[in-house]
Amino acid sequence: MAKRIFIIGGGRFGGHLANRLCEFGCEVVIADDNAERVKDLSAEGYHAIEMDANDETAIKESGALDADVVVVAIGENMQASILATLLLKQMNARRVVSRALDVKHAQVLERLGADDVVLPIRDMAYRLAEKLRDDTRSERYPLAGDYLLAEILLGPQLHGQTLAQAQLPKHYSVTAVLSKQQSGSKLLIEESTASLVLKEGATLLVVGSRTKINRFERECGAKTGASSPS
Repeated sequence: MAKRIFIIGGGRFGGHLANRLCEFGCEVVIADDNAERVKDLSAEGYHAIEMDANDETAIKESGALDADVVVVAIGENMQASILATLLLKQMNARRVVSRALDVKHAQVLERLGADDVVLPIRDMAYRLAEKLRDDTRSERYPLAGDYLLAEILLGPQLHGQTLAQAQLPKHYSVTAVLSKQQSGSKLLIEESTASLVLKEGATLLVVGSRTKINRFERECGAKTGASSPS
């Protein structure tokens, strides 16, 4: 059964979120108080409804409380975002994820009991900082402490070896999670089994400490300006 996601706020953030969730096969409803925006979203093929997110009755009648997750994606109206989050928590929505505009807004949403709070500008800045800190080319995602999940574009050093042969935990102190590679219009994703064959130009997702991942990328990652084999 597809996961049901109810998004409050059909602006750029809400629209991008809805688009990606639909690609994942989720059942998505977008609610907005702007009639023209709702009309545009409906014309684009989304299930969009007009709703005042600060109206308790409207929320109940919208079906939001039946969703697996409600995302409060309201844009610049901080007061509306806070009130919508408060109402949803008071009405026992299953899970509430709220978008924050700044750190203080995030703190208020957390105190109201939002299950998750996202701060897109901060989160993107943190991801960029991870790359710039060590002058890396890969995407870095902080996990806990000094541990990261990194996407490493592989160079020729390990090409043709299986994970069992490469022994990444022994030689580099990193653990492979997934491998992904573009093949025409398709993205091929493979699990990190012992028989997985490592390929130059593929992206390997690995977990490890910052220093170990940096070393692995230096020694086994693609060099700047290098092109992947055809």
